[in-house]
Amino acid sequence: MFQIWLVWATNVWKSTLFNRLIWQFRAIVTDIPGTTTDIIFHDIHVDQIGDVRFADSPWLIEFEEEWSYITKIIDESDLVFFVIDDSVGITAKEQKIYWYIMDSNKRKQTVLVVNKLDINYKSSEIDLAISDYYDLWIEQVIWVSAKQELNITELEDFIIDYFKDKEWKTENVKKENLIGIAIVWKPNVGKSTLLNTLVWTKLAKVEDYLGTTRDYITGEFSMWGKRYKIYDTAGIRKKWSIHGIEKIAYDKIKWMLKYARPAVIFMLDGEQWLTHRDLTLLSEINNLALPIIFAINKMDLLDDVQKRQIKQKVQATLDFAKYIPIAPIVSTEWTWVKEMINLVSKIKKEAEKRIDTNELNKVITTEMLQRPPRFPKNKVCKMYYITQVDINAPTFVVFVNKKERANFSFKKWIENSIRKNFGFIWTPIVIRFKERTKEKE
Repeated sequence: MFQIWLVWATNVWKSTLFNRLIWQFRAIVTDIPGTTTDIIFHDIHVDQIGDVRFADSPWLIEFEEEWSYITKIIDESDLVFFVIDDSVGITAKEQKIYWYIMDSNKRKQTVLVVNKLDINYKSSEIDLAISDYYDLWIEQVIWVSAKQELNITELEDFIIDYFKDKEWKTENVKKENLIGIAIVWKPNVGKSTLLNTLVWTKLAKVEDYLGTTRDYITGEFSMWGKRYKIYDTAGIRKKWSIHGIEKIAYDKIKWMLKYARPAVIFMLDGEQWLTHRDLTLLSEINNLALPIIFAINKMDLLDDVQKRQIKQKVQATLDFAKYIPIAPIVSTEWTWVKEMINLVSKIKKEAEKRIDTNELNKVITTEMLQRPPRFPKNKVCKMYYITQVDINAPTFVVFVNKKERANFSFKKWIENSIRKNFGFIWTPIVIRFKERTKEKE
């Protein structure tokens, strides 16, 4: 996999350019320093060259804090996009990055990307304006307007031309089916520590102040012959307390959960307790029909009585979704974390089961005879047949005579019958009703 990394020291709409290149809303874009506080990775498949990993460098308030990220990017990338803001020019920060590129012999693997030329120059003047940047002795200079999406195609064409004839190009291989895991909770409960424990490297910054993780970041690890992709999300506070960057990050996390559909590790600090906002967030995730593990962190700080009490409280709280498993963990200790990942693997297997329609209907018919569901008088809902239409989450469509008579009790009866005979342990089940008249039977 080729790696293309974007690097810069000030806000030049670099994250906007990153989003343009991957054709997704992945990096958060604002004018506020510190918006991107971690390296953001995103993998895409590019025709003619194969899999490419893009990475966006962080923009922190203090440049010295960024420097370790910047040097890592320059050292490890196959191609560096060195982005310059024409409206600002080259400052001491840019000069420091430039000389590191030169000293690292990365000049020929660097593209100087000049942004915002369209602000100060007319179209007819841009070629002359960009010629001044060739004095930096970087062979490839490309101007863009990330915000207006101008000249992005030239960058994309350059990427293809640059990599397609490389002798060290690797053959494309079938992409591995990664098991997704998202770590979700409010700030400062050990989420980033857990991520770093899993991937055995410092991908997430672990600090004591709230809100260290602004954007969700990812890492990968292997265990028992399986590959996992883990998402560390921004710590979520009370809904009325989030605004600006946090609001954007919160919305993006919800989109990620909806479309990536990972198993969710919902973390609770063992020394704290659930708030109303926490329960609301848990309900929102549960409504997405995602498999959830309720992880109680910092269990090593509790005595036996406290452990028993907090587990009983959580079990009572999860009465609305009794299938959610509870996993006590210590995020810094591998033994505890390993057990939880083993649980994730089992949940994934359950969530991907598919039941044959004939077998499913045979079992439900038997259940109907042995313990039929109850309905109010003259409001019986007749079921014709049931079929599974999707996995992860397992989704079943039930064809009935009167959809409005399919009440909550009947829905629960079907769910319990499915779980009793086919398992689907620890995973949510989606049941939908579809009306079908007798004549269409």
